[in-house]
Amino acid sequence: MFIKKYRKARDKNSSILVVGLDSDPGKIKGSKSVVEFNEHIIKETADLVCGYKINIAFYEKLGWEGYMALEETIGLIKNETNLPVILDAKRGDIGNTARAYAKAYFDRLGVDSVTVNPYMGRDAIIPFLEKGHAFILLLTSNESIGDVELHVYPRVLELAKELEKSYPERVGIVVGATRKDHISKISNASGDLSWLIPGIGAQGGDPEVLKELKRRDVVVNVSRAIIFAENVRKKAAEFRELLARQYFD
Repeated sequence: MFIKKYRKARDKNSSILVVGLDSDPGKIKGSKSVVEFNEHIIKETADLVCGYKINIAFYEKLGWEGYMALEETIGLIKNETNLPVILDAKRGDIGNTARAYAKAYFDRLGVDSVTVNPYMGRDAIIPFLEKGHAFILLLTSNESIGDVELHVYPRVLELAKELEKSYPERVGIVVGATRKDHISKISNASGDLSWLIPGIGAQGGDPEVLKELKRRDVVVNVSRAIIFAENVRKKAAEFRELLARQYFD
């Protein structure tokens, strides 16, 4: 179960850092394959993180070879570590289709959590919760949140809390670190929901937002700033310490 694996890793590694394996082949130096690149990242960071987040888009764009790389990468994490895997897929569709996605991700790939788009309501979310853990998009770090998200996120938060009652420790929310003005309000209203926080690192989010989230189940994703660094282990250690100072102290 995602939360149990996350808490165990968090406490063992003193870390709330999740490394995002957004392994774009166009940015990988040398002749390494995506799997070789990911294996290097995992070996360098496994004792510094509380999990990995894989953005499925960077694998899907490669066709069947990308899907094979995705399966192999998840296999590496499962076989060589005891760390949870979050699949960043942002799926959200009618119940029958959602069930197919959930079966593919939890049963076939064996991930521990999936990011879910709540636009179509509970029918698009529940199939994932029946299989495992889901992080529901709430208030993300992209620039255009004013188009839709900013107007509806309070209702999405209420829906997430309603679902948590039926699926305890299986419901989380995605809140961008760039949304500093909203995080305190969301924290006060979020109950026992777990949090996935993107936006620290390349997107410039403020790690001080973590002070509002102490004693909550929180994972902070950093992708490009770590995986494409000259010294991956050093950069991951720096982020772990930066986040720990705000969260644990």
